[in-house]
Amino acid sequence: MTPCLVLNASIIGKNACHIAHDERVIHKLDKVWVNTMCSCFHTFPQGDLQNSFKDLGDLHHAGVDLLVGTDVSFPIPTLGGLAHGVSVHHEMQLLVEAGLLPIQALRAATSLPAKRFSLDDRGIIAIGKRADLLLVRGNPTTNISDSLSMMAVWKAGINYTR
Repeated sequence: MTPCLVLNASIIGKNACHIAHDERVIHKLDKVWVNTMCSCFHTFPQGDLQNSFKDLGDLHHAGVDLLVGTDVSFPIPTLGGLAHGVSVHHEMQLLVEAGLLPIQALRAATSLPAKRFSLDDRGIIAIGKRADLLLVRGNPTTNISDSLSMMAVWKAGINYTR
């Protein structure tokens, strides 16, 4: 199950401006995406994210695999609160806020999607697996926000660090 908590937050009127303006993020987004993250859908203001958290907890305790997903589309304010890449980190933060351990949120973004989509060549760090890696400062297994402290990125073994 892919809860898309970032989308749920946007729908009830909670933007992601705090993520967009995080010093580890803002220099990676252009102004259009920052503005999009600082807006929100706000189509169900009577909603309560705690209800989503409770449902997610029930599913997790029942053994359902939870996967990170964001439902990001275009950088326009009416589709606000979301941006490619950074919303994955925000989704992991919301999963932890909902009660998952940081390591479980990390697995929801890595090994569990690889397993569920039969991508046997990735999702874990092991000999013979595809070298998609993110080097961060800190320890996201104890503080999920540290996933935003990116130092280097490799995709299929190629370093894309700028």
